[in-house]
Amino acid sequence: MEQFTEMLEVELRESLRAYFSVPQLYEHSLACLEDKIEESSMLLGKMAVLHYRMFGGTDTKDIYRVAAAIELMMLSLDIIDDIQDKDNGKMAWNLLPSEIALNIGIGMLTLSGQLILSTGFPDERRLQAAELLHKGVLTAVNGQMTDLFNDVDTEEDYIQMVSQKSARLLVAAAMIGTVLATGEWIEEVQQYAEELGIAAQIKNDIRDLLNWDDKNDFLNRKKTLPTLYLLQSVSDEESWIIDYFEGRLDFADVVGRRQEVEQIIESTGTLIYTSVRMRTHYYRYLEHIERLQLEPHWKERMLSFAE
Repeated sequence: MEQFTEMLEVELRESLRAYFSVPQLYEHSLACLEDKIEESSMLLGKMAVLHYRMFGGTDTKDIYRVAAAIELMMLSLDIIDDIQDKDNGKMAWNLLPSEIALNIGIGMLTLSGQLILSTGFPDERRLQAAELLHKGVLTAVNGQMTDLFNDVDTEEDYIQMVSQKSARLLVAAAMIGTVLATGEWIEEVQQYAEELGIAAQIKNDIRDLLNWDDKNDFLNRKKTLPTLYLLQSVSDEESWIIDYFEGRLDFADVVGRRQEVEQIIESTGTLIYTSVRMRTHYYRYLEHIERLQLEPHWKERMLSFAE
């Protein structure tokens, strides 16, 4: 995996140069990609390459093209998601007119499937990988609709939504690497990738509850595991928080109450509760890893994702 970053970045840049022939499209897309490279761990691409190697795939340039396809898919969804949510304003695509950013997102999403189909893997496995990518996106679109409507009232609703969105995309990445190496669906991979995806999303939602400067789920009235727990835990004196989420108070009524909100988050145990839930899914991830009986060096790399 030592070559991963260098090889992946080469594939990403080459793919834009090869398929985006209009200068403005290429230049703006490249700027978006550079922002992605700077701020992302490229987890999905890493998962694809790691699973390909872990299950016996031979070193080939094509697996990095597949990893690039997966990361372009993820970048396209990030761009479209930010246009829909109107947040994360510092990224390159949010500095563009929305119609330009949307065109880039659509282009990258289509390119992701094309890159997989252009690899030299055996036809059956190549088609399996493309199908996994497309099914992952379709499932994520359904989860995104739930998110856009903020139609989450219980923890069960939240877990289902996350399973359809971020967790499903992680499953797709892991399974793409697996089927390219083996031609088989390995159920344990699907199960642990989903647990890791849920845990990672809870971790992100904890961060977005505390991040008051850019993308704050409290100010945006977004229902996540932390905010759902907060809403059910406030006292009568703190019920203005419920009023805000239900639209009886305006943004201007709460934006200056950061310290008070943070004190309520602490006093209700919101962070403790959601951190425990996050760790529970990480533990389940570790349990599934143990069942696969991997060789020690692969097991060590898989366990590192839970750190």
